[in-house]
Amino acid sequence: MTTLEKFQEEANIKFVEHNGDIEIGTINTQDGYEVHYITADIRNLNFENEVFYYQPDFDAVMNAIDDLRFAGEEVSVACYDVDDYFDEYDMLNYLESEMDEESFEAFTNET
Repeated sequence: MTTLEKFQEEANIKFVEHNGDIEIGTINTQDGYEVHYITADIRNLNFENEVFYYQPDFDAVMNAIDDLRFAGEEVSVACYDVDDYFDEYDMLNYLESEMDEESFEAFTNET
């Protein structure tokens, strides 16, 4: 099992191609700047809370996902560049904090 697969399992999220509960990506402004967004509805972006001039860090992304979660349900995430927003180092830190020590060690020895 890859780190990404284990992360999806432990974080109770599922990466999808499109139509996710939350969408993470970039858009270009009219004057050529690229901005990042994390939103549940790309057509109604809240520029105060969902648009980032700089790429949001892992914690900001996970907080946005958790804000949409209801009673531990799985959240589908449409992320157009998973490697940019979900770095392997950050995913491993997340797994280490969520799993018991023995399970985490077994997983890291397996990969």
